[in-house]
Amino acid sequence: MAINKENNIPLYTQLMDLILDEIESGKLTHGDKIHSERELAEFYSISRATVRQAISELEKQGYLHKVHGKGTFVSNKRMNQELNGFYSFGEVIEKEGKKPSNKVIDLSLREAGVGLGKIFNIDINDTVYVLSRIRLADGEALMYETTYLPTWRFKDLKKMDIEKFGLYNALKNIYSVELSSADETFYPCILDENDEKFLNITPGDCGMILERITYENNSVIEFTKSIVRGDKFKYKVHLKTL
Repeated sequence: MAINKENNIPLYTQLMDLILDEIESGKLTHGDKIHSERELAEFYSISRATVRQAISELEKQGYLHKVHGKGTFVSNKRMNQELNGFYSFGEVIEKEGKKPSNKVIDLSLREAGVGLGKIFNIDINDTVYVLSRIRLADGEALMYETTYLPTWRFKDLKKMDIEKFGLYNALKNIYSVELSSADETFYPCILDENDEKFLNITPGDCGMILERITYENNSVIEFTKSIVRGDKFKYKVHLKTL
């Protein structure tokens, strides 16, 4: 395929389509290095500025990433999560043909305080569990989560049970939890040095913050705040007309 300079489609868009076609067809796969800006400019007889714009857009969309001093490479395909019903991290990862796992960093107790007291509708002096863990797919860290759980509902919750079964399976198998609904909020963030401790990222990378409040009937039984790698997930919502 070639770039048509007589076409009213911008040249950088045409180049993006050509590179995307190679990725979608499998000619370029994860980890492959693409041609340099100079090589692409010479091959297609376009300016390096046009090539740079196309590559920049594909980086923003998560198809490519640059490695300083080495070049530009094809990124891992983002995992697609549809937000049309209740889901768990493990289910999403298994649909992608990968093995989910979680590394529990800490499980401790603290007083609810005003914020968590309001979320769980409990006294500010009541205690909650604080669960910190890393969520992985095939051993690769994808998100860092902090989960709060009310102790009145989950007495004697143990770290080993969460590591063995995963959180939701542990709550269902041990405490007979029946999850009824959840509210989720998403917003973008810039990952920093603290996130670098848990995720294989470079400070300044884009990420997502996901906050989930989970209900059992009318009671809130979980509040989770997740730091999600922006290069690994994309979220999809199906909208219906009224």
